[in-house]
Amino acid sequence: MSKIIILLVLICSFLVFFYRRPIRHNIHNHLIVSPCDGKVMNVDKNKIAIFLSIHNVHWQYIPIDGVVKKIEIIDGGYYMAMSPKSIHNKGVKITFDTQIGDVIVIQKVGFFVRRIINNIKVGDKVSQTKPYGLICFGSRVDIILPQKYHSKLKQNQNVIAGITSLI
Repeated sequence: MSKIIILLVLICSFLVFFYRRPIRHNIHNHLIVSPCDGKVMNVDKNKIAIFLSIHNVHWQYIPIDGVVKKIEIIDGGYYMAMSPKSIHNKGVKITFDTQIGDVIVIQKVGFFVRRIINNIKVGDKVSQTKPYGLICFGSRVDIILPQKYHSKLKQNQNVIAGITSLI
């Protein structure tokens, strides 16, 4: 009986840790901040791919003040999130209409749980650093900035949602 209790405590502790949602503030007053915690997989001018490991917070945060312009469901596969093939995974593409142009954040599922939960809808006015969605377990987030903006992030750089500047 005590082994079952220990196992349940461990599982509950893991879930509390995994689903934590810290409050984030743009302490440096950056124009646009990372929508997620994680490690930069790739940067190509205005396109950024970030891998969220099991240790990262899996909530996504609004990267810049604006209005939710469009929400699209993306059909695709279930590759491991750290694999380059994960660019073709299922996901949710959210377009934010902002003062600098459209900013796109794409939440992609990983191999395991394959679930994305969002609490925003088209037409919502959103504020930078507010939490809006969650990707359960292994995941990846892609960000597409307006073409005139190029990201200063580097491959393998760690980013923190609501704090790390994208440009």
